[in-house]
Amino acid sequence: MRHPLLVLAAKDIRLLLRDRMGLFFVVAFPILMGVAFGLIGMGFSGDGSDRKEATVLVVDGDESPMSRRFLAHLDEAEDVAVREAADLEAARKQVLAGKALAVLEIPAGFGETAGVFWVEKPAVGLGVDPSRRAEGAMLEGRLMEAAGRLMQDRFRDPKSLRAVSDTARRQLAESTKIPESTRWALEALFQSLDDLADATPDDAEEATGDAGSGPTMELLRLKTIDVRERAKRGVESKLRSRWDISFPAAILWGILSCMGSFAVSIVKEKQSGTLFRLRAAPIRPEHILLGKGLACTLTALGVIALMMGLGAVLGIQLQSPGLLLLAALCTAFGFSGLMMLMSVLGKTEQAVAGAGWALIVTMAMFGGGMIPLAFMPSFMVKISHFSPVKWGILAFEGAIWRGFDLTDMLLPCAVLLGMGLTGYVLGFTKLRRSF
Repeated sequence: MRHPLLVLAAKDIRLLLRDRMGLFFVVAFPILMGVAFGLIGMGFSGDGSDRKEATVLVVDGDESPMSRRFLAHLDEAEDVAVREAADLEAARKQVLAGKALAVLEIPAGFGETAGVFWVEKPAVGLGVDPSRRAEGAMLEGRLMEAAGRLMQDRFRDPKSLRAVSDTARRQLAESTKIPESTRWALEALFQSLDDLADATPDDAEEATGDAGSGPTMELLRLKTIDVRERAKRGVESKLRSRWDISFPAAILWGILSCMGSFAVSIVKEKQSGTLFRLRAAPIRPEHILLGKGLACTLTALGVIALMMGLGAVLGIQLQSPGLLLLAALCTAFGFSGLMMLMSVLGKTEQAVAGAGWALIVTMAMFGGGMIPLAFMPSFMVKISHFSPVKWGILAFEGAIWRGFDLTDMLLPCAVLLGMGLTGYVLGFTKLRRSF
């Protein structure tokens, strides 16, 4: 004989399958959302003045006056906040967890040639959160702007130019690829710099350079850092497809639809007398309510499996099946608990449906289900911490492409479990009084 809890859960799932409109929002709607966001490519570009600062974690391997001045110029930008990081791996983990836009690695020797555009420079490493590419392009522009201001600083300190001009003159003499017209112009420039430096004491140390490479015309040389690179885990070096980013949000839309459908079904059965008739059966009230919660949880897990199956066909990657299962269980439980709480928001089916969908839209709007958190005003980003949608998306991204380990998953999973448990306790308490 099957347990009453399983019988009640199977009953509610069958009723959902018979409801075409409800089934559309639970199954078809999240698929449409995932495909639509994927086709758009998440190429948002807002330029609102109230957009939050982009945090950049810096690992300064040079620690020279010029590197510190470069970082100060970068930090002066209104939309960039520079923060020091202990090491490159720690910075990568924070970027992966969505706590920072990028990591910036300044190599040793940066200060010797920084701010001088005609000599080759050590490459500055830049690793950007793959889900925030538009902001990454903005950051590259800010880096070039800071490098340009560093060049102005160089000319305000003429004696610091002698060492780099000597290096550049040596490279110019050894290079065979520089056209004569360009060579003549550069020689004139270097002579002018020497004349300017002669006006002050010459105590600069000789800078190093790559002889034979010839002078270059660049303010800053960047190299890409793969923020998801973890040698011990062998993670792929780049996102496999745009679906990696769009599908976590689409999965949450499917789960939100499950939550709304089952919350309304509780009120509907309460109004029609079904719940009271079930009380006459040898079933405890807790079984009736837990049956609803189990049905919602199993349906949410079915939506997740369906979306991940479709994503696999489209080319979505999956870095950790085990963590995906953990994210799925925690998210399904969390939102089934919130479903129980949503069912007591009103006394009629219409009231719960209206209030429930208003709550769903609000959670999605503030949690990154409509607009990525990177493009929200700062006040909305702070509010997003209270939205379970944010934590659900983060958990799925961590398992799918961010390369989370179990420690990284603890926070989003704990928040989802806590919200679900709170929803069950409050919902159960009020529903039992109405039986």
